[in-house]
Amino acid sequence: MEYFSFIPRYLHKQFRSTLQPLKKNIAIQEYLRGIFFSLPLQLLFLHFRKYQVLLLFWAMLFATVGGAFMKTFGAEALFLAPEYMGDVNALSAAIVGVAIGIFIMCWNVTTFILFSRHFTFLAATQFPFLKYCINNSVIPLTFLFYYLVKAYGYLHHKMLIDNIEIAIITGGFLFGLLLVLTMSFFYFFSADRTIFKILQPLFSSAKNYIS
Repeated sequence: MEYFSFIPRYLHKQFRSTLQPLKKNIAIQEYLRGIFFSLPLQLLFLHFRKYQVLLLFWAMLFATVGGAFMKTFGAEALFLAPEYMGDVNALSAAIVGVAIGIFIMCWNVTTFILFSRHFTFLAATQFPFLKYCINNSVIPLTFLFYYLVKAYGYLHHKMLIDNIEIAIITGGFLFGLLLVLTMSFFYFFSADRTIFKILQPLFSSAKNYIS
């Protein structure tokens, strides 16, 4: 308060109380600014600005699970109550989880190839593809949450399956999904190490590197 020494002492307290809301507003604005310019939101905005055709696949998935697309052909039931050998069980749900996991990884690989030039700083980090997938998970996580909610409602109210069986089916779905994601990331990490081992001799000598 040295800059405001000309203010009478009895006004200092009132002046401080006036500044506190301003400081809070500035802090809130900085916080919201940080959220707006965060990588997940910027990636989400980038999807809507460029290559919108890729979002059509997600729109079809949302519409199918929601019963707004090809419902008369039973597309909704194929996702929400999949059958294997004439029975809705954890194995059939795991197959759907594997399929959705493959789609999510294809989505991440495709968008990483298209958008990585906009986020060159990822190249300076360890496991850039993993970090990209984590930050690019807004749409996939939204779909998974929507899918699980719709699947529970369909299995419980239309298929009349009890909660314990639904939990087992959901576990099968998550197992298939996580299996594909784990295998995919393991493959990409091992591929990175293999490429590094191949290129390492080329950089072992300064002469080879300069030439």
